[in-house]
Amino acid sequence: MTKKGIALVSVLVAMVAVLMMALGMSYLAEANLSTGRNLAQQAVARQRAEAGIDHALAYLRVNPNFAETRSVSGNGYTGTITPLVPGEKYRIESTGTFQQARHAAVAEVRIEVIPTQRQNPLFGNGWISGGRITVNGGVDLHASRLHADKGYANLSGQIQVCDENGQNCKNLDQVSPPPITGGAGVGDPQCNASGTNRVVCQGNQPRYQVCPVYQQPSDPTFTCQDAITGEIKRWDQAYRITTPNVNNLSEQALGVRVSSVIPDARQKNLCQVEFTSLDPGQPTELTRFLIARNVTPVGNDTNTLLRQVLPLLSGLRVCVQGNVTLPSGTTLNSATFYVGGTFQVDGSANLQDVKVAAQGGLNLGDVQATNSKFFTNGNINLNNNALFQGDSTIASIQAITFNGRANLLNNRALAIISQGDITFNGRADTHAFMWAGGQITFNGTGTFIGGAVSIGGTIRNGGGQFSIRNSNAENSDLPQIETDGGPAPRVTFRR
Repeated sequence: MTKKGIALVSVLVAMVAVLMMALGMSYLAEANLSTGRNLAQQAVARQRAEAGIDHALAYLRVNPNFAETRSVSGNGYTGTITPLVPGEKYRIESTGTFQQARHAAVAEVRIEVIPTQRQNPLFGNGWISGGRITVNGGVDLHASRLHADKGYANLSGQIQVCDENGQNCKNLDQVSPPPITGGAGVGDPQCNASGTNRVVCQGNQPRYQVCPVYQQPSDPTFTCQDAITGEIKRWDQAYRITTPNVNNLSEQALGVRVSSVIPDARQKNLCQVEFTSLDPGQPTELTRFLIARNVTPVGNDTNTLLRQVLPLLSGLRVCVQGNVTLPSGTTLNSATFYVGGTFQVDGSANLQDVKVAAQGGLNLGDVQATNSKFFTNGNINLNNNALFQGDSTIASIQAITFNGRANLLNNRALAIISQGDITFNGRADTHAFMWAGGQITFNGTGTFIGGAVSIGGTIRNGGGQFSIRNSNAENSDLPQIETDGGPAPRVTFRR
């Protein structure tokens, strides 16, 4: 073969090799494309099969008890629900399809009663006390009630029972039975009343008795009428109240106990920013904080620096070893304060979603607070123009003197909680819940919407008529009770 022939053959061989390589790459690309299509189709088929399982679970939530196989179907899936033990155990099989792909999913389910949480209904149900109630003045019960385990030290003035709108009011002797009860099986009862109020007494004890909400009858098997449901139950199985524990409430809400605020905050690494004090504070600390946030300090006056710092605390967890004083006009959002001393508002401050744990006490002045929480190991004092809205809480291990107002917001109401006493000098139309380990005292007139729960007793002083209305609002810091929910499916196996 000549050199030209050899060259030609070589060229032809090379061309064939290139062609074969191109054909191979084309085939590989087609195979990869086909594999990709198959995987995508399989993924859709699997999603549809899982959707069939979810459809069956939704069906079981509504229909948890049947003995025959049921079918479900939807976009690209069909499924069956087969009873293994009717009302108790089921097997779900679902097949999803998409173009050429097919996927089967399986689940096994048990039907269980899932406990649910709800607010203790004794809150928001008038005045409920584990001690005695004293009424020195007029009271209108607007579809509300009084209950005192140990009875009534005094019921004077005009006590009326009205509808929920405050209309169609009647004296106690015109209502049968009147909504005023004592605790059944409780030792040392008392019932002193005057005028038409006398109808609620029988000798020295309340005429109408239900299960005690706090006191304990001497007979552990004693049965009585539940104060809420009216059912006959053993006393310890009826609705009851407990003494508030502010340390526990504070730890649940802010992660610290009010009796050990700064040590707890440091131990749990809660402090994002630390100050010696903010009352008004130390210039060097305030200046350092501003510079770290690229803010130019305005002079060296501590009060001026504090006003620069405060707005920048929004969204932060702030630890302060000493005291905090917010100057009038302060606005804060979503800040959390851990305070070793007292937390004080001078004048008015607007606080939104602010949380405070103060070991030394709270003087909240004319605070305007929405969805905010305040916990302290000391006392709490407020001025007349203080206003709370929404899911707000003020809680003290010591005493609370409440001179402010509270409005309902989004079906949430203020909780006023004290392990000691609460003195209420509030203005009309306050919407709140009170919970005291000691005694609650209402002074003045007005309308109180919500509920007052006390361990030590409740007193109403002052002239005129004081109106009491129930509320179905809620607060996240009030005690919850566990109730049996409806039957619901629980997945024990799924593939």
